[in-house]
Amino acid sequence: MSALAEALVAAQRRALAQLEKAYVRDAEDDLSKRTAGFLDALTQIGLTDREDGRMLVTCLEVLRVTGGALPSEPTNGGEPKPPEPASDAQLALIADLVKRKNVPAPDLPLTKVDASAIISSLQAGTYDPAKWSVPF
Repeated sequence: MSALAEALVAAQRRALAQLEKAYVRDAEDDLSKRTAGFLDALTQIGLTDREDGRMLVTCLEVLRVTGGALPSEPTNGGEPKPPEPASDAQLALIADLVKRKNVPAPDLPLTKVDASAIISSLQAGTYDPAKWSVPF
């Protein structure tokens, strides 16, 4: 993908996020006017799939009517965030639990999500060391 195409996709994401916020805040009582304006704006920024646009409008209408919040805008160009490493507190708790339960420690490094799962399984007595070791 060219740099220009990447910039366009990033700009479309930001514009879409702003359009979503505006739609949810819109006090226009006429649903058909609100929908038409939103779909026209999508077309203007190059998002032309009308079926996806209608489904998006339906979701936004639910958020607008129920007072739900929109998800926050991604700050990394829409790319998924890399997993966070386990905290020192999590690693210390795992070390303590494996020592007390006399079971093999998991292989490192661990993510926060993995560390949380390991802690839960150690506390519940369902820890499987084989699941958390890398076979060589």
